[in-house]
Amino acid sequence: MAKLITGILAHVDAGKTTLSEALLYKAGAIRSLGRVDSKNAFLDNNFIERQRGITIFSKQANLSDKITLIDTPGHVDFGAEMERTLSVLDAAILLINASDGIQSHTKTLWSLLQQYKIPTLIFVNKMDMPDTSKEKLLAKLQKGFGQGVVDFSEEFAFSPDFDEQVSSLDDALMEKYLNGDSPDEQDISRLISSQVLFPCVFGSALKLEGIDRLLEILDKFFPLPDYGADFGCKVYKISKDKQNNRLTHLKVTGGVLKVKEFLEEEKINEVRIYSGEKFEQVKEVHAGEICTVTGPKMSFAGKAYGAAEGVSNYQLEPALIYSVIVPDELDVTGMLHILRELEEELPEIKVEYAEQTDEIFVMLMGQVQTEVIKVLLQDRYKIAIEFGEGRIAYKETILEPVVGVGHYEPLRHYAEVHLRMTPLPRGSGMRFLSRISVDDLDTNWQRLILTHLAEKNHLGVLTGSPITDIEIEVIAGRAHLKHTEGGDFRQSTYRAIRHGLMYSKSVLLEPIYAYEAIIPEVNVGRFMTDLDKMHGTCSLDESWEGFSVLRGKVPVSTMKNYINDLRAYSKGQGTLSLSVSGYDLCHNEKEVIEAKHYNPDADLANPASSVFCSHGAGFVVNWDEVNDYKHIK
Repeated sequence: MAKLITGILAHVDAGKTTLSEALLYKAGAIRSLGRVDSKNAFLDNNFIERQRGITIFSKQANLSDKITLIDTPGHVDFGAEMERTLSVLDAAILLINASDGIQSHTKTLWSLLQQYKIPTLIFVNKMDMPDTSKEKLLAKLQKGFGQGVVDFSEEFAFSPDFDEQVSSLDDALMEKYLNGDSPDEQDISRLISSQVLFPCVFGSALKLEGIDRLLEILDKFFPLPDYGADFGCKVYKISKDKQNNRLTHLKVTGGVLKVKEFLEEEKINEVRIYSGEKFEQVKEVHAGEICTVTGPKMSFAGKAYGAAEGVSNYQLEPALIYSVIVPDELDVTGMLHILRELEEELPEIKVEYAEQTDEIFVMLMGQVQTEVIKVLLQDRYKIAIEFGEGRIAYKETILEPVVGVGHYEPLRHYAEVHLRMTPLPRGSGMRFLSRISVDDLDTNWQRLILTHLAEKNHLGVLTGSPITDIEIEVIAGRAHLKHTEGGDFRQSTYRAIRHGLMYSKSVLLEPIYAYEAIIPEVNVGRFMTDLDKMHGTCSLDESWEGFSVLRGKVPVSTMKNYINDLRAYSKGQGTLSLSVSGYDLCHNEKEVIEAKHYNPDADLANPASSVFCSHGAGFVVNWDEVNDYKHIK
């Protein structure tokens, strides 16, 4: 029946795998504790994970009859795998290293938990380390995450100070408290569910301290969500088993999922319940449970079936591009097919094929992923590949609204599309809509245009980089009763986008790191000087015991391997935490554009021109003359 799907999220090296082992052991799910350094952790069972000592793939295990645990990657390079998992969580454990406190990636995780509205329990790990102060750490957490972070240690919970702190978070509770009544379990559950209250537990996963309390709080105060009777499920992950079967990992959000039934038009052959690398085959799964099915080939992470709502906009995006050096024994087409399969399993990579140069490019979060991909390809396909030097993954957007027109009319074909393109706030991504009357264009054709808008990354005209932060609205369209086919609207839609971009005031965007640096006070001047040269921002947030904590943002392109410089001049005492924090205006746009030498008129795969028909023959009209020939005035 329904379970509390609980994920563990953490910055890398916070002790997440150790906490997973401790929870499983204390809950009775495993008989002995595994260790990362011993390469025998229950959930880090993939050979790459054990080899590198990091979690790469999200995996599940049953803690109890009520709780299912999902372990997620902590390394920022695999943040997309973690983020996809958030869409199926009912609760989260945010793990914080007592020695490090709130780092930049921790803030990213907190922001995502707020966005997905996931009730969260905070576990401060490694309290057995020297010089750790519970009071100081709690004060930092409350400063960073708000007064809703409350100590839930057994000796403090339901004390007079505890009752006052909890009651101050809610007007109704405060009135109740002033009348002499303390908050009860239902009150606390309500505040946790509404993300007003965030229980905090201090302990040591390695020494099993605080683990029983953590499990008790999850069981007692985190309620199960309510689910409807109408069937629905959402996919959060695609993978393959050792027999190369395609696996679809999903959560049932309503009704019942049964074996041999269909997800849309694809039959479910098996329904599996995984715990670690082992699984049990079952005949049905009820709302509130996660499972894995075989059979579907068209499923993808973020897809929803039935009454469920899908997820399409993810915050974490690749920041680097690597060219793939294809081995001599394999052609580019075969390599592309294999990488497309891998792309399904690793949502944090994006595979692009450059038709003009017959090259394959992979967009990644960082260099660690290149190593993982190489190992996976060698193990699964016996293919040894190499990557070229990584370069920055730029994007483009527009500053002002513009209208684009696309017309496609070779002999016995016809379609015309007009699009209004409007800039959106930074980080919005792409939005597509149509508000034209069905009297002007049939609903089916409008839907087809929207499909073509969403089906690919459309390229800008400055460097040929993908466009973003633009709303594209279908404002006019025309079809022919006899000669219009689906592909005609694809051509006219693509051409309309490029046509508009040729007239637009476009700008180049570059990926930005959010950073947190903890460095000796004597080195602060050097660091701030370097940040200025790297076109970054810097603020001194706090100082303690001879160290300063500096935070800000800096272009990915300028930061590069700066951590090595920091370690050198701080004599190994400085630390730097980075996480990709979206895109912003490129600091050296002119230099990048000149180096790219991109000519939009020469990009035959992405034309801004249109095709019109005269005397039974099609002819090409250059983009700057299309408005003189368009049929819809």
